[in-house]
Amino acid sequence: MRRLLLVVNVNAQTVTPAALGIITRALSSEFRVEQVRTEGRGHATRLAAGATAEGFDLVVAFGGDGTVNEVVNGIAGGDLPLAILPGGGANVFARSLGIPRDPIEAAVALLERLGEGPRRVSLGRIDGRWFAANCGVGLDAAIVRRVEQRQFAKRAVGDGFFVWSALRVLASGYDRRTPHLALRWGEGGDERREGLFLVVAQNIDPYTYLGERPIRLCPEAGGDGLDCIALDSLAVRTVGRTVVGMFGRGARGPHALHLAGRTLLCVESDAPAPVHVDGEFVGERERVEISAVPGALAVLGA
Repeated sequence: MRRLLLVVNVNAQTVTPAALGIITRALSSEFRVEQVRTEGRGHATRLAAGATAEGFDLVVAFGGDGTVNEVVNGIAGGDLPLAILPGGGANVFARSLGIPRDPIEAAVALLERLGEGPRRVSLGRIDGRWFAANCGVGLDAAIVRRVEQRQFAKRAVGDGFFVWSALRVLASGYDRRTPHLALRWGEGGDERREGLFLVVAQNIDPYTYLGERPIRLCPEAGGDGLDCIALDSLAVRTVGRTVVGMFGRGARGPHALHLAGRTLLCVESDAPAPVHVDGEFVGERERVEISAVPGALAVLGA
């Protein structure tokens, strides 16, 4: 019987013991299931990387976008396929693949599609770390950092806490007057824009969700290469116009730079700038390279 590694984040928003029990029994009809619960940051990556060496046939991530990102970083670039059972709040990558939002329904769909085999999808990479949905440098990463510092409030309040955190960072937690970022792109990085406050690169659309509503920065993302948006102003009018656009056809305006289908981007900063990958704060950097990698990941059940 084929072997399946079920990587579970029991702290994810919608992961429950009841659902986990039902899912494990269902998957056991087709696989010899080994269930492992994550124990901290980086654990899911180590588990997924070990699954390749140990001869597993499938890795299933049951958790949110952070758990999925870690599993992706353990198997991307290889042939071991990934399946996702959404257990977080936004589940951006899973939803982009058409996976049902209910994890039990997703498990049923996975079993129904086993005969179709895996398909390969593109990923992004930032300084050697893979991302499935997006990465960002500057303002949006500062918001992610603030949210991560208050995990209890994040779980208790949900989407409203992200909105509150964004307002707090804009009001007092981020320098809105002095831009520190520069973006380079083009053949040999010969095109450049300075004086930026944030740079976001997207592998898929949307950027995230607020409840049921998609938040769109680069609405055409999901084709060949990465789409990117950068802002050179955080004035009240610019921020207001950007927020309105995010709930419609995407951020627009004279202070928003859009790039589409890029294979390589470079972000430089004159001071350490916050960076996030798939909604996980990964530290501060003065320079990052962001690249598109077609067909980097095998996915099953989507």
